[in-house]
Amino acid sequence: MPVFEHSNIPAIRMLGRQQIGENVITALRPPGAFYKSAMAVLALGIGALLAAWLYQVRRGMGVAGVSHPVGWGVYIGNLVFWVGIAHSGTLISAILYLSRSRWRTAISQSAEAMTVVAIATAGLLPLIHLGRLWLVYYILPYPSQRQIWPNFQSPLVFDVLAISTDLIVSVIFFYVGMIPDMAAA
Repeated sequence: MPVFEHSNIPAIRMLGRQQIGENVITALRPPGAFYKSAMAVLALGIGALLAAWLYQVRRGMGVAGVSHPVGWGVYIGNLVFWVGIAHSGTLISAILYLSRSRWRTAISQSAEAMTVVAIATAGLLPLIHLGRLWLVYYILPYPSQRQIWPNFQSPLVFDVLAISTDLIVSVIFFYVGMIPDMAAA
């Protein structure tokens, strides 16, 4: 097999112009039946989620397990789960960094990507836990004419602040880990 100059990557085969043109044309063909059926299933799933959320908006937070003596419902339980998944990704990346493994780069980047996605998912749950999503501005501290400030003792405000901080730190770690790859690209 021929080898590229100044590299140890073997060339599998050189593609001709005809083969490259055929590859591009096959990518531009209309999607097949499997793609259309997968999109239909996804559309049905999104419709079911929207219907469940509208049902919750109409019936109240009791459908999610939140009532007067129980302040923790299914959303806060899921928030704890997703924050745990995010922290496990950070732990995997930190252990690989501290061990200075040579093969750690791809695994660390995957773990950091998992952390960012998990924290972003966890960030949606306090918003849904509000019950009335259109009143989200009551959580955000901003000066107003009515001098209404959020209750900083509320767990939802703490969750928003903690998840925002965690998301910022995770995105920074993910970006710093990608700098060598972006430079190579």
